[in-house]
Amino acid sequence: MTNSNKIKLVVMGASRVGKSAVTVRYLTKRYIGEYSSSTDMIYRHNTTIDNTTTEVEILDTCKCSSTGCLYDHIRWGEAFVIVYSVTDKTSFLEAQFLLGKVGEIKLPTYFSTLLLGNKRDLDHFRKICVDEGQELSLAYSCQFYEVSAAENFAGVSLAFQTLLREARSIQLLKALPIRRKLGVNSVSKVLGSLFGKNYNKSGQGDKRKKRPSLSI
Repeated sequence: MTNSNKIKLVVMGASRVGKSAVTVRYLTKRYIGEYSSSTDMIYRHNTTIDNTTTEVEILDTCKCSSTGCLYDHIRWGEAFVIVYSVTDKTSFLEAQFLLGKVGEIKLPTYFSTLLLGNKRDLDHFRKICVDEGQELSLAYSCQFYEVSAAENFAGVSLAFQTLLREARSIQLLKALPIRRKLGVNSVSKVLGSLFGKNYNKSGQGDKRKKRPSLSI
């Protein structure tokens, strides 16, 4: 049985984009520039979402070397932070690939996704503009934030908390007994009212409508 007070969150992305940096920044408020990326790490954290204490398990992934590894990560998670570096075009393409894989593997269940552009402080080396991140988030109907893990805890915290709040809302809705009577289409309508957009059966939103986004 799924624990309705636990959210499983997966942090994914190309190598050296700052996956561990944003994860540890969120958990501890501290920034550490160098991390070992040779193994996956699981962190357990309690947070308050709408006055309710929720346990969060965060899987900070290293670069997957096999399709099976990627599949296992995605199947495990309920919410996903997909990180790219605004200074690295290849990492942005990897983020696009991962967004597609999450949707492909998680169907037809509901899930929450955040596209997170990191290293905003290195604007003089920027290769990906804010509009490109926004457009990619619109294509996959996910949340989008640009942050600097090196300089700003508040932006990272806001991005994670917004994603977790959406994941928690989806969990609560799925747990309602009325869901079995209403069916998937009615659940989609309720999700739309919660998040200000239309949800389809894949757990993705109406691609014509913007999701919350912010560059901090």
